[in-house]
Amino acid sequence: MKTKNDFLFSVILACGAAVGLAAPACAQSDSQKSATPAKYREPTKKQAPASKTHKVWTEDDLATVRTPADSYAEKVTAQAQAATAATQQQQTDAATQTSATPAKPSKTPPLAHANSVDDADKKIAWEERDVQAQEEFIDRIQQELGQAPPDQREHLQKVIEENKQILADTRKELAGLREQRKQLQKP
Repeated sequence: MKTKNDFLFSVILACGAAVGLAAPACAQSDSQKSATPAKYREPTKKQAPASKTHKVWTEDDLATVRTPADSYAEKVTAQAQAATAATQQQQTDAATQTSATPAKPSKTPPLAHANSVDDADKKIAWEERDVQAQEEFIDRIQQELGQAPPDQREHLQKVIEENKQILADTRKELAGLREQRKQLQKP
């Protein structure tokens, strides 16, 4: 056993000595290459230092820099502008329509026509629930209007005005259904 250990130890020492002597030999050969004149040296590829180019930002590059929040803000702004333009267009259309043509009697929707007394009762009950729900919605929006930030108040007022118009139309339908019910009861 001792002989094997001695032999292994000598092999390890010999390998270590070989590595230890090889490192200075390699270092010496590298320094000798630089000491030889340039005309005797083999041409080597020269590495050009990578030059840093200055980034010029274009409009196309800015799209990659924008955050989702920026995109959302642009989308909301575009929607608000489109809604404002649509509202203005509707107002001008309504103004020209009211000034150019006399008021036409409003057409009653198909739901307002009852075929029987029972049908009229069902539709009247439906319209009464609809009126109640619309009144509750308008009340809730009016409460929100009192607590809303200034930038949302205009929108909420428009919603209230639109729903008040819908409520008035629904009440007209309800009155029409009640008249139809009276006519259906007269046979």
